[in-house]
Amino acid sequence: MIKIIEGIVQIGDIVRENDPVKNIIVELPYKKGENALHVLKFNFLPEENKLEIDVNEEMDEGTVFKYLYVGKILGNSPLWYASSTSSDYILTETIYNLTKMDFGEELNKKLKDIFEKFYVSIEELEPKYRYVLDLSKSGYKEKSVQDLFKEIKEDKKNENLSPNEIGKKFRKKVSKYFEGYLKKKKNIEPEEIGLYTVFIEGKPLSSYKEYVDAVIESKKPKTQKTKKAGISRGVCSICGSQDAIAFDSSKVKFKFFTTNQIIFASSLSKNNYYKNMQMCSECFSKYQAGENYISNKLSTKLTAFDVLIIPQFIHGKPISKYDLEIATDKIIDSFNTVKSYEGIERLREEIGTSLDLTNEKSYFLLNFIFYEIDSQATKILRLIKDVDPSIFERVRIALENANKDVKEILGEKYKGTITLSTVYYINPIRIKDGKAVKYRDILEIYDAILTGKNLSKKHIINNLVDGVRIIKFKKGGYNIIPEKRYIEFYLLEASMYVKFLEYMGCLKEGERLDVSQLKIDENIKTFISNMNYNEQETAMFLLGYLIGQIGNVQYKKAQKGIQDEGTPNKPILNKINFNGLDKQKIIRLTKDVFNKLNQEKILHYNEVTFYDMKRLIDSNIRNWKLNKDESLFYVLSGYSYATAIPILKEKKEVGSNVSE
Repeated sequence: MIKIIEGIVQIGDIVRENDPVKNIIVELPYKKGENALHVLKFNFLPEENKLEIDVNEEMDEGTVFKYLYVGKILGNSPLWYASSTSSDYILTETIYNLTKMDFGEELNKKLKDIFEKFYVSIEELEPKYRYVLDLSKSGYKEKSVQDLFKEIKEDKKNENLSPNEIGKKFRKKVSKYFEGYLKKKKNIEPEEIGLYTVFIEGKPLSSYKEYVDAVIESKKPKTQKTKKAGISRGVCSICGSQDAIAFDSSKVKFKFFTTNQIIFASSLSKNNYYKNMQMCSECFSKYQAGENYISNKLSTKLTAFDVLIIPQFIHGKPISKYDLEIATDKIIDSFNTVKSYEGIERLREEIGTSLDLTNEKSYFLLNFIFYEIDSQATKILRLIKDVDPSIFERVRIALENANKDVKEILGEKYKGTITLSTVYYINPIRIKDGKAVKYRDILEIYDAILTGKNLSKKHIINNLVDGVRIIKFKKGGYNIIPEKRYIEFYLLEASMYVKFLEYMGCLKEGERLDVSQLKIDENIKTFISNMNYNEQETAMFLLGYLIGQIGNVQYKKAQKGIQDEGTPNKPILNKINFNGLDKQKIIRLTKDVFNKLNQEKILHYNEVTFYDMKRLIDSNIRNWKLNKDESLFYVLSGYSYATAIPILKEKKEVGSNVSE
């Protein structure tokens, strides 16, 4: 973990400004699509006893500096920052918390005056939720604060809630009421507002020197020294100086370890946090500047996950700020390109002129941090260390080759593709309240892709078969939505995905079948060869292919109305046990397929394929190594291949959108 922290300090050393404000500013999006977001100003006019709500100002790059947006106060500390991305805090606790601080006599008096004139107290609630902005001061008088609270209290659903839970519900109620005001009186939606901030008599609170100084001070670590008699401590873990303090994790956004919970202290003593991590004030300042830069510039998303990409210089002189910014843009752009097919194509075209991320003069490795923000806390989900920057190009080539292996056979009409995002969209993950849960398996796969670790092919295929079952049985609560998926095209992308993992060196390739032994169609041979199937995998693929051929005939009959009423479009699929295929089920299914080929009068068209399939099964059945999910996977892969071919002949283009 120390390497990650060293990397952040290195970046902070490069980007740190003399002006401390510039080191703590947090960037915000200032556009939504082509439209600028707006600043909402709560302009308090105490002398007139009036509140003005102004939404006319459009945001730009300088807005966060102008209104001193530094993010949220971390942890459970009172929220008093005057600029926020949510109206909730200004509507309730911000002004109250500001009155508890010392900004000098003049500003203290103004804040107290605002609090007393503009906020209504609901005595039944805790201080965090007790004080609410009286919007009638703005002229909006549909309901009073007391009316809103009465509605919460009289709702029978809230009878058994704790005061804290009542407070949360009340704040949501107030926020909804305020949103209604914005829509009716200001003709603006909440989604069009990017920043909320406090004004006093037409002047932003963020422009008061006393307020600015307090914000800067709030970002500094606690200064209690760690040296005590008889104990060797006080050495900075980064630079080795003798003036270190315990690392104040309450002042940083990303907590790689904690120094404020006693269960994590050595010997469960709060006096032993120094053994976790120490840092001098100079290095801590660099760390904060580096963390802020990373959060602003090196933060991105990969499907459902927020990701930080932190470069760490291994040898040579650290690069200049200008070079770091160029490298930063290239790192993020390269990562983002392999998340989409269009990006992969663009990277391939531009690769000749791209920045060299492996410059020997200042060589660095990349550290990937997957994280999520939950309320005031930032939770580290996965740390992937020491990744060579060349990984982006290797991923691009592997994706390109995997896509090509399938499209070579299916043709250009098939528009299905895989990207780095496919890992998430093709592996089942439970979704709860719109968030991914039980995601460890997915992050393990991303780790393997980025670092070259081995994965279990059986486990990968088991996951894919679970995805098939979700689609087949229309199971809800997953990232795979059955209504938007077709088994046939899901499995074609699954084949590309497995090939991609092989190209990345994450899956060991088995003994490939010599396809020259087969008498089947050349296109099928090429597909089997491209997929590196062994004898048993090929046998199951061919069995599935024959099922697909039977299904195609049955489907045509159903379309012509010559199939018995009430019969499914493809009755042959009822012969497949989606719980898996063991040896006995394979033998039984083989007999069923032979009978159906005869019954549908297409055996003579598929005699050679059936012969090759039967020969491979007979020679391997006593020593069958595929588990029941693997056997099912390859059968369904063959079925999908056989089903896709006629569909693609009829359609202009077909894609499955697995990798959304």
